[in-house]
Amino acid sequence: MNIDIEKVENIKDDLYDLGTNDVLFIDENGNSRYVVMPIELYDAIEDTAMMVSSFSMPQVKIASPEDFELSYDEYERIKNQIMDVVEKTLMPKPEKLN
Repeated sequence: MNIDIEKVENIKDDLYDLGTNDVLFIDENGNSRYVVMPIELYDAIEDTAMMVSSFSMPQVKIASPEDFELSYDEYERIKNQIMDVVEKTLMPKPEKLN
């Protein structure tokens, strides 16, 4: 949501005094509820958040004739399904271990 600078006349001077890395907190009932920051700082925070989210969700490349990738969660789900099938197929029955 965008608000025209004229509608926030009483904080206009504070906004113009903001440095590139400064933020202005807006309090409501004694608690900080909103924050105003220069767009450059917002862009830097957004870029950092994108980098962090890409680290937390690594992609797994599958070596096959088709070139496709899986998210780490998809890879784990498929791996668990394969391991269950292998275990059920190859696992010896307890009564045959004697």
